Amino acid sequence: MIGDDITTLGGTQSIVNERKVDRILEIAVQNNFPIISLSEGGGVRLPDGIGVGFARLCGLHKVGCLSTLANWRRRPLFICGVFGHTYGDPAIRSAMADITIMVKDASAAVSAPIVIEAAISEKISEEKLGGSFLHESITGTVDIVTKTEDEAIDSIRRVIKMFRATEAPTDPPDRLTPSLESIVPSNNRKVYDMRKVIVTILDHGEWIEFKPHYGTGLITGIGRVAGKITGILANQPLIAGGAVDAKGLWKSAAFLDFINKRRIPLFVIQDTPGFLIGSEVEKDGMLNAIANHARALDAIDIPMVTLIIRKAYGAAYYFLGMGASGAQFVVAWPNAEISFMAPEIGAVVLTKNVDNEKKEDAMKKAITELSRGTSIWDIAYEGLIDSIILPEQTRKIICHAFQFITEGCNNDIIH
Repeated sequence: MIGDDITTLGGTQSIVNERKVDRILEIAVQNNFPIISLSEGGGVRLPDGIGVGFARLCGLHKVGCLSTLANWRRRPLFICGVFGHTYGDPAIRSAMADITIMVKDASAAVSAPIVIEAAISEKISEEKLGGSFLHESITGTVDIVTKTEDEAIDSIRRVIKMFRATEAPTDPPDRLTPSLESIVPSNNRKVYDMRKVIVTILDHGEWIEFKPHYGTGLITGIGRVAGKITGILANQPLIAGGAVDAKGLWKSAAFLDFINKRRIPLFVIQDTPGFLIGSEVEKDGMLNAIANHARALDAIDIPMVTLIIRKAYGAAYYFLGMGASGAQFVVAWPNAEISFMAPEIGAVVLTKNVDNEKKEDAMKKAITELSRGTSIWDIAYEGLIDSIILPEQTRKIICHAFQFITEGCNNDIIH
């Protein structure tokens, strides 16, 4: 446990602080203890950090409070709570953590407003500089935002509880889920809230969503399936019909890195028209986001189960996790479709040079032709999917799949 005491010199850092933190981190790494940081401080203490004082803090020796926490491949689970205005090292911890929780009126930034004004003459408030809205919606640094400090502490406890060892499920794995048919419209063009699907499938609907206001076309979080902690990655049809943008891919890639390191099985739910396209998306660095996500996906070596609900179009089908990209079990509902793109879009491309008077007939013919083979039954006929299941069987099949493919996995997930 690392706590910055805001009542003592503003929670600033000195050489003694650094030694204390390095010592506790050394013990945590040696014993695989989870690390919790309660951040609220002003960074390096003045005048201790001026000249040779700063060299004492980070001279020829390794600064464990930075290097150890940054090395997520070596350290144990790391949770950071941001409880007030936080700058310097305590703020950097929030970006290094596996899971970051922030109180709504807190802030986190490299330097405090007073330093910024002195250095570059910019006047800015703590909230605009590094407030919760910025970090939950724009930077994606924060996973959970709470209204109060008590709620933040409760969220830390909920996260720790979610990492408990595998247990006998008290929610029957064979429980049927007939309500899914009313939650999900059969019409592919109608939207719905994927969170309702997730809650229906998971044990007692128990789960924690990460970064709900960043990359909103994708949902990430952790829950329990058949008594075991499970990562959840799902499209959100309420946002652009479930299309995936660059922020969603950055969020997903970071999440895949996290669950892969922690050996958490992955449950993917696909209902997507593909990657979001257009000039604005390209300005956001879509190609870089896809490449980074491909790296994270290729590194996955944990149990993965994928469910296709209505549609899985384009490269998003591959990059969100299917058989060829690592899923050990891929199932779909009977009305699902898999294709490079929607037949209606493909028809526009194929008929772009057709005369206007023949366009309507050509479009109808192209749509009919392109619709052939997109049915999940055609795909199953060629053995390109593992099973077709009814919506009411979803929880039952998913639970049995995870029980089978995760048997023998390390139950000590928190380490």
